[in-house]
Amino acid sequence: MPQENTHGDNVARDKIGKQTIMGGGSTYNDNPTFIINKDAEAPRLLTTPPFNTEVFIGRQPDLDAIEADYQQQNRLLVLVNGEGGIGKTTLAAKYWYAHEARYRHLAWVYSDTGIGAALVTLREVLGVQFDPHDTLEQQVQRMAGALIQLEKPCLLVFDNANNAADLKQYYALLNQLGQCNIHILLTSRVPKVAGMHVHAVKPLTEAQAIELFRYYYEGIRDEELPLLRDILKALGYNTLVLEVLAKNMAVTNRYAQRYTLDDLLRDLQGKGLLALKNKTVQVMYGSDTLREATPTEIIGAMYDLAQLDEQERYLLSNLSVLPAENIPYTLLNTLLGVDDDRLETPLGSLEEKGWLEYQKEDNSFKISPVVQGVTREKNAERLLENCRVMVKILLRGLNDDNRHTDNYRQAEVYARMGEVVIQAIHNPVHNLGVLCQNIGNFHIDTGNLNMAMSAYQKMSDIRTKQCAAYPNNEVFKRGLAISYEKLGSTYTKLGNLQQALKFFEERNKMSQELYNDYPNNMNFKNGLAISYEKLGSTHSALGNLQEALKFFEERNKMSQELYNDYPNNVNFKNGLAISYEKLGSTHTALGNLQEALKFFEERNKMSQELYNDYPNNVNFKNGLAISYERLGSTHTALGNLQQALKFFKEYNKLEKELYNDFPNNVNFKSNSAISYEKLGSTHTALGNLQQALKFFEEYNKLEKELYNDFPNNVNFKSNSAISYERLGSTHTKLGNLQQALKYFEDETQLFEKLYNDYPTNVNFKNGLAISYEKLG
Repeated sequence: MPQENTHGDNVARDKIGKQTIMGGGSTYNDNPTFIINKDAEAPRLLTTPPFNTEVFIGRQPDLDAIEADYQQQNRLLVLVNGEGGIGKTTLAAKYWYAHEARYRHLAWVYSDTGIGAALVTLREVLGVQFDPHDTLEQQVQRMAGALIQLEKPCLLVFDNANNAADLKQYYALLNQLGQCNIHILLTSRVPKVAGMHVHAVKPLTEAQAIELFRYYYEGIRDEELPLLRDILKALGYNTLVLEVLAKNMAVTNRYAQRYTLDDLLRDLQGKGLLALKNKTVQVMYGSDTLREATPTEIIGAMYDLAQLDEQERYLLSNLSVLPAENIPYTLLNTLLGVDDDRLETPLGSLEEKGWLEYQKEDNSFKISPVVQGVTREKNAERLLENCRVMVKILLRGLNDDNRHTDNYRQAEVYARMGEVVIQAIHNPVHNLGVLCQNIGNFHIDTGNLNMAMSAYQKMSDIRTKQCAAYPNNEVFKRGLAISYEKLGSTYTKLGNLQQALKFFEERNKMSQELYNDYPNNMNFKNGLAISYEKLGSTHSALGNLQEALKFFEERNKMSQELYNDYPNNVNFKNGLAISYEKLGSTHTALGNLQEALKFFEERNKMSQELYNDYPNNVNFKNGLAISYERLGSTHTALGNLQQALKFFKEYNKLEKELYNDFPNNVNFKSNSAISYEKLGSTHTALGNLQQALKFFEEYNKLEKELYNDFPNNVNFKSNSAISYERLGSTHTKLGNLQQALKYFEDETQLFEKLYNDYPTNVNFKNGLAISYEKLG
């Protein structure tokens, strides 16, 4: 055992009545006025010992570090810091029991009401008498003098010393008591106090947290561990919360499995930490007695928002709906839309009080999941109002005009922030619905269809609740119609055309109702036009070309009317251009190439005008590129290969530019890949096989990357299969049969998967048939 530190003992005794003891600006000087009962001998244990838990998982290194501070580093005043429920009190208690033999006197005082008030609780045991006119500071001076006269060394533990101002006030007093060989240990959420040494208690590791959870809930099965890991992460590995929830699971499932870990995780994600299924459990927290309470009561008592001012509660509301991760100060400033003064003051105050964690290295702040859960519940009535500005900033940063900025780097951050926001705020309000839509659009751009589906489903849930509450509100009804369209489009990309058709039919039905009720509303008319287009595209993919043509003609008719009525509206002009393209594609499929060419030329003409007027609009640039592809494909079918080659070169040029400027946009990458295929096929038809091979290799390279990155996207899987076919056919013509065979086998393998997954898709069935032919 390390040498006991007793160097201050004699010094303290020699200077009794002479040295100055600082406390809140007052002094204990040469003429002490306190009175000590000389006949009373102070017991060794000045207070009831702390509760000594049997469970001590993962904290031995912390215990060793505190011991080293006292015995090796000669630090006699140590602040044990950490978030509420992290295990500070347990650690301090373990130190008490591990080293109590070395101390002549020990005291454990609860400091919820302050350091001074905690010291005064030792009055009777130390035999200190107060003058009736004593102030609290004078009483504290008397207590300090009495402590100094005790036989040394002593251990004095202040538990829950969470008031930063109070700690500052008594810092000098505590420091000087430490110099008198009174080892002082404080547990606190406050991260630092002047020069006081701090030992920070960090969350348990995942393995330690699992061990702790299993200790209290033995019923967990090995196959549930992946779920448990998600739960532990969502809770920030907070020791007390894990204990409480594990005990709750054990009590709830004592006789039968009534509440699974899957239920717990779903409730955490959907309802929040303080709205879980509750049973009364026993726990030691915030007192020296065993408490019986529900998890909601225990966790809710960990943090008291009533102690905070308005600015602090406003800031906490916003942080409670953002990811529980280190968020840079500059990003917080941007998201909250406030000036530095209005942000720095509450941030600094919350950090000082231990509600937030500050990381100097990257100038960032972090809130724990527990503080988030408590804040969301206790600020529930004001949560939405507090977060309105941030919601507007997020949805604006993700809208069509701003989403592409800096190759989606800003949008990626905003989408990640927004995904937590839309799950945390449960109010079904308009801007949250728009935010869901913008998040989904970002994921469509960057190819994450599952995340897009999740955002659009949340959008649809919000709009459904709004329509149920206000069935005659046309804005909510239109929003629900758009959510159906977004879900339908995502199912289309996933290859589920029948499910997509159901959503598009719902979209069309609601759009028709809105247009009938408000025939002069141009937005409702445009929505109906778009709904016809979506139905047409789905029927076209299902092989119902005559049905598709009927819908596309309706789309074109309404788009023409809108453009004629509002010729300066660029969205209506772009909608009309797209309607021409859809008609052209359908006539192409029906074999009416001359008719198709007319529509594609109209599409190209309008797209050129839009791009010339708005050269920085990426959607208009992409629209022009697609119009070149349609013209090239039609001239190919008509046998005009040189004319086709000219259009495909323009297509390839624009798509390469878009992909180079926005490499994270998977649509631009996919279109760039297709442009290589068009050039390769045209050179094949012209007899330039070596030139064609180079383009097909570029095509295959990009398609393989897309399929590897997004294996659930059926278009990328289908295009990857086609790219193998193109390489196989070219090598066949060049006489490289073994090489060709390898590519045809890869093609067949992919088409077999597609056909097995979507047996009603005529394109996949046809592709599989062709692949068998190539192999044969």
